Amino acid sequence: MLNKVVVVTGANAGIGFQAALNFCRMGAQVVLACRSMDRARKAQDEILAEVPDARCLIIPLDVSEPQSIQAFGRQFSQQMGQLDLLVNNAGIVATPLARNSVGQEMQLATNYLGAFALTGTLLPFFTRTTQARIVNVGSLMHRFGKLDLDDLNWERTPYNEWQGYGRSKVAMLSFTMELDRRLRRSGSNIIALGAHPGFANTDVAKNSAGLKAQSGLRAWRQKKLEPLIPTAAQAVRPIVHAATAEGVSGGDYYGPSGFLEIGGKTTKKARVNPLAKKADIGKRLWTLSEAMTGIEYLSDL
Repeated sequence: MLNKVVVVTGANAGIGFQAALNFCRMGAQVVLACRSMDRARKAQDEILAEVPDARCLIIPLDVSEPQSIQAFGRQFSQQMGQLDLLVNNAGIVATPLARNSVGQEMQLATNYLGAFALTGTLLPFFTRTTQARIVNVGSLMHRFGKLDLDDLNWERTPYNEWQGYGRSKVAMLSFTMELDRRLRRSGSNIIALGAHPGFANTDVAKNSAGLKAQSGLRAWRQKKLEPLIPTAAQAVRPIVHAATAEGVSGGDYYGPSGFLEIGGKTTKKARVNPLAKKADIGKRLWTLSEAMTGIEYLSDL
């Protein structure tokens, strides 16, 4: 990873922060792509305290907003101009129904559509001399997700926050598989693959609306179990493996090796929702995503 240029979305905390920290330790030049500048600067300070010679800079990015993605692309072009690794990590969990400035359901926009648009925006900047990678961060919950491609944006179906989360995550993995298929057909040196952290003790998880709404008994049980839940520093292993390990292939999906992939000290290939593997669904989702984001790339493949 020495001197590689890396972009990590949602790098101010949790899995994203730990991924960025790991890449800085390896000598990469890391772009912290974050919505909150205060939190991004705090993360940058923490990285520099641990890795004094780290090369990490901040470029503002709200992945839920198309204008922010466009602005990020322009600033990245001016400041960097080349990319070796993109980690699409930013996400939210089980939030109440809300929509972004263009009417996209917020979990779908943050957890999937933003990654689709950002990937297309940054694709021209990837190095063409060595293998480059796009790593999309998934979730255990993708296994329970369903894709309604006739109402992806929750305009007719009654919204459910956990179903919305599962939908956004199975869409992300379907995109990962379809992206790699299209990259292979184009003859690209870039591979696309996914990884999930298992069940991690992060602020995103703890602050989800679904967990906040738990009964007193369930909340008490959650608190008692918290010491057993992997920390973000432990849970990031599959993501770092997907991003840096030798022998990985496009279309791979990694997770923790332990029981039910909840946690583990090592990484293994993870289970994939059969929906995400279906090329016909991936193709339909791609066309729909281009229409929803206005970002078109690898379209004829």
